[in-house]
Amino acid sequence: MSTGSTLLVTFDGLRRDRVSSELMPNLFRFMDEGSDFLNSRSIFPSETRVAVTSTMTGSPPGAHGVVANQFIHAVRPDDLFRTSEWEDLELAAQAGQLLDCQTMGERMAAAGRTMAVVSTATKGASRMMNSSAHALGQPVFSVHGMPVSSPDVHAAVVAELGEIPPAAAPNGARLTYATRALMEVIYLRHNPDFCVFWMNEPDTSSHKFGVTGAETEAAQRMADENFGHILAWWQAGNGPQNIVVMSDHGQITGHAQLDTLDIIPAEFGRASIGSFSGIYLDDASDARKAEVVDWLVRQDFCGLVFASDAGGEAIDGALPWSAVRNDHARGADVGFTLRATNCDEHWGPGIDGCIFATWITPGGGMHGGLNRGELSTVLAAQGPAYRRAFKSDVPCWLPDIIPTVLTTMGLSTAGSEGRPMVEALVGADARFGSAPIVEQRVLSATRHGHEQYLRQWVIEGKTIVDCGWTVGTGAWAK
Repeated sequence: MSTGSTLLVTFDGLRRDRVSSELMPNLFRFMDEGSDFLNSRSIFPSETRVAVTSTMTGSPPGAHGVVANQFIHAVRPDDLFRTSEWEDLELAAQAGQLLDCQTMGERMAAAGRTMAVVSTATKGASRMMNSSAHALGQPVFSVHGMPVSSPDVHAAVVAELGEIPPAAAPNGARLTYATRALMEVIYLRHNPDFCVFWMNEPDTSSHKFGVTGAETEAAQRMADENFGHILAWWQAGNGPQNIVVMSDHGQITGHAQLDTLDIIPAEFGRASIGSFSGIYLDDASDARKAEVVDWLVRQDFCGLVFASDAGGEAIDGALPWSAVRNDHARGADVGFTLRATNCDEHWGPGIDGCIFATWITPGGGMHGGLNRGELSTVLAAQGPAYRRAFKSDVPCWLPDIIPTVLTTMGLSTAGSEGRPMVEALVGADARFGSAPIVEQRVLSATRHGHEQYLRQWVIEGKTIVDCGWTVGTGAWAK
């Protein structure tokens, strides 16, 4: 094993408050016995491909440029750019307009280290776990086969384990197959210095059956059982030095669906509508942005609103894009979340809810916004690089994961915007074991009685979003 070698295990869509000794005993024990980051958060929008990219680049959307799961992109001038689609991602990559940040795969290659990916997530999410994997010759196995998987890796896995089982919800058969592929093929053949293992549960089941549905709980147990197999294999001396576990976002309950996706007047421009929605204006002047914000905050579907003027300051009635670290040139002129419950003081899997656009039925799980239930994530680590039985209340988020792993490997974090979580690390480095100073603040914007608030933590001059909510005429009404 190389110094700092790490397996990053992801439970897609898992809320931190849904981890219990009854539902997920292996994960619960791992968190309790290792370094557990109590105030870990996702990014905004809290969508999977944005989260994957933010994790693997160690930077937020405002730096890497994948600003939403779907958005308006120059390579798709007449349609939405969908990050779930391999073809759209390939178009952007060929045009040199996919990412503006170095990825973990590129960092590993430059350092002479190796990386691998094993994933049951969508084609697009799996691609963004290592967007240059094929060009770099780094192994990838996806349950979707080629072109996501490396051809030789796909052939080796199928030869060893048989055909890939069909998708299902819960997706237990595929989780088990991928777990075996990880231990019996990827590590035996490639022994990567860094490996991503991504389970698409409980996200898939939560969308379909709800955050607390019986089927979702079954999916949690299936994911945890496979994680238990990985732990037993690791504790027997196999695999990497360290294991880090994470979730990319949580979910909240979708209570009411929009009657139509055509909610934005055509004269404004083009729009991408979802839990997070973006409006790309035909006239992107500050005056026009102000008109659109003024209209938006009067609508009963509208949650938090984001718009910046030419100088990067907030348009009246909105919060600036910089407040959520999503101020990229590919971003929308005006963005907004669909209305959700007030998570300022009260939240929980039985409380949090939202209006939703599509894909699910009422009662199903949804994410993409700024509710605490969407942003609060699992993050914990074990291995010789990490403190044992350590509870850290220092806020952190997805972009902090890769800088932390790089630090345990003794590699540079230059070019990333995340912070190595040195408070949880052990070793001779003088930084290790020391917690940074944390400040908290609340940003606000009000127009026509529509009040919106965004709570941030400030650490070493950089911000992490805790959560956001609306009240007044923007208050939730189920």
